[in-house]
Amino acid sequence: MDMLRSVSLIKFLRDARVVPSEEEEQRRERVVSELEKIVMDWAKRVAFHQGEQHWITTGTVLTFGSYALGVYGPESDIDAVCVGPCIASLQHHFFVVLRQMLEARPEVSDLHSIESARVPLMRFKFNGVSVDFPYVQLPVINAAEAIHAFDPRLLGKVDAASWRCLSGVRVNREIMQFVPNMKKFQVLLRCLKLWARRRGIHCHLVGFFAGIHLAVLGAYVCCRHPNASVNALLSLFFEIFSHWPWPLPVSLHDQTPLWSPDRCSLMPIVMPCFPPEFCASSVTKSTFKKIEDELRRGFALTKDIRNIDIDWSWIFAPYPYGARYEHFHRIVLSAPTTEELRDWVGWVKSRFRNLILKLESLNVGCDPDPSEQMDHTIAEPNVVFLWGLMYRNTQICTSSLKKDFMKSVINNIYGNEKCAHSDITMSIVSTPQPLKSLPDQSVHSQKLLNLPSLMLGFRQMNLGYQPMKQDCNAVG
Repeated sequence: MDMLRSVSLIKFLRDARVVPSEEEEQRRERVVSELEKIVMDWAKRVAFHQGEQHWITTGTVLTFGSYALGVYGPESDIDAVCVGPCIASLQHHFFVVLRQMLEARPEVSDLHSIESARVPLMRFKFNGVSVDFPYVQLPVINAAEAIHAFDPRLLGKVDAASWRCLSGVRVNREIMQFVPNMKKFQVLLRCLKLWARRRGIHCHLVGFFAGIHLAVLGAYVCCRHPNASVNALLSLFFEIFSHWPWPLPVSLHDQTPLWSPDRCSLMPIVMPCFPPEFCASSVTKSTFKKIEDELRRGFALTKDIRNIDIDWSWIFAPYPYGARYEHFHRIVLSAPTTEELRDWVGWVKSRFRNLILKLESLNVGCDPDPSEQMDHTIAEPNVVFLWGLMYRNTQICTSSLKKDFMKSVINNIYGNEKCAHSDITMSIVSTPQPLKSLPDQSVHSQKLLNLPSLMLGFRQMNLGYQPMKQDCNAVG
């Protein structure tokens, strides 16, 4: 029975189209190969123009994240690090010279630089595949040879930004060494990514899981149950973490950092690298409770591993926001052009945690749906977010809420520049079906009617909040 459930789970993943085709795999391999050639050419150009020994100067590309772990989907981007020599600076040689070389390539589109981020990077599409491309500057001339050796003494000499860029690469390498069966781990991680995305807990910028969190949690289960089947691993994941004594940290090597940043205090997860570091996290009280509820729901649906008639679509059913909430916080981001909007959305989303914390300080529970929509009645390019709200008889003044949030949006030159051309509006709306862009749930409707409310995710999050009454008015 266990084997049959594992087979049916793998079939469900294929039918859900989360496994890329052979053609899609080859396309991504070609993208990485071309980027490696471009970076090598770039490094030698930089050396030549500076009168350095260009014949021994090298650069290369390292991949990490879902692509390097072999769990990317057809729509996934590629996380890649550009590794350059000591003579190639971030501001000029990476953001100017290399950018110009990329812009000259017909395969490259939608290229823009994010220079003021905690991890500065370029973001673009290469033959239609989205690429996130940060930069690591090594203190050597032959960067390609040095980085492939991955000498800890050398890595210890890089600057803070480069060290952060390399954290994803280091974590991937450690996970692949820890996990006893890579194929089982890949299937489990695909399940977790699909589950988190469908249930609305997959975006770390709004306080939910990032890919690294799910990878570490999945690896933890695989390491402690090396002989378990794929079906059993998924059930064990929900069993273990629905009962986990948070804030006890989750660690693959039983080592934890000496201190815990405030952002990691609710669900601390340790990256499997040395020295140990906590995964960056934006979890808040509201999002933590939703994650806990979803873990309990997953456990309730999978705990009977002998049930051969399990319908996997129940576990991976899209979260029913329209049925769950009566009122929503509507956030509209707009800009004059599509490219400016892309920059604006990325910048504002990186500040969303401040908005969630502000709502919580007003005793308002918030379920920030990560999905993005568009309002076709607005002339300018725009993106709309709808966040489910839970609170008592509290008035929300959206104008003061926006004023307070904008302090974190325009707290530096970059934010001021973006805000000069873009806009953000907030309102409280009442609508039974706010998320028309979600996949059609009618396929599951009859089956879902027969499930307990806990399994559907309708249960009130235990935050001390109540849904807003109909006579509550928002001022803004």
